[in-house]
Amino acid sequence: MRLFVLLTCLFAVTICARPINDGNKLFKNGDYAGALEKYMKAREAEPANPLLFYNIGTCQYRLGNYEEAKKELESAVRMPDKKMAAKAAYNLANTHFRMGEKAAEGSERIAAWRESVAYLKKAIDLDNGFENAKKNVEIVQRKLKEELDKQKENKDQNQDNNDQKQPPLSEKAKEVLARALQLCKDGKYAEGKEMLENLIAEDETAGQLSGHVQRIDDVIEIKAGRKPKAKIDASNTDNDLEVI
Repeated sequence: MRLFVLLTCLFAVTICARPINDGNKLFKNGDYAGALEKYMKAREAEPANPLLFYNIGTCQYRLGNYEEAKKELESAVRMPDKKMAAKAAYNLANTHFRMGEKAAEGSERIAAWRESVAYLKKAIDLDNGFENAKKNVEIVQRKLKEELDKQKENKDQNQDNNDQKQPPLSEKAKEVLARALQLCKDGKYAEGKEMLENLIAEDETAGQLSGHVQRIDDVIEIKAGRKPKAKIDASNTDNDLEVI
């Protein structure tokens, strides 16, 4: 993931204090820690200079300090110059991408890469000719889709394992379930639900029937003109990212 550095334009800014110029030279030579020290020194004189937010954030990124880089670049994105704000958004997207790579949990990777995609799109909105941002959007979206597919596969496997661990229904549970389902077919949903709830409370093999109870309860709610109580599963609603 290429990172944009504003060394050329920074040299051209005549209002910059001497430490900024010194920091640029050090950065160009790969001395990111030294450059960061110079930029921090310059901040003492110019605490609101947006270029310093950008340069400090970029140094922190190069040093692998992604949390610090994120804080600085979030401020740099608000620069009034759209071209420079686009580069800040691009670097911020790279920061979120690297944070996702280092994340231990799949959910953290997904969250970080969604942020990365969002900032890449922001960079493109600010500068429609930003080709590297357009290329990186495809890369990060592909990584995001792979992680989402992986998490879904793991979830399905865990569900299968849980289902396999469930003890088989006792004969009594099978009989009560059949009667409860017949009551539902006859339109007596409340009676069927109560029968299953009592069964679950009495029979340790019947815990797996809780889904039947929830579905019956949903039917009761719908017939009464109310929304079902169960929460809608939104774990796979990633279409807003237009993943490929």
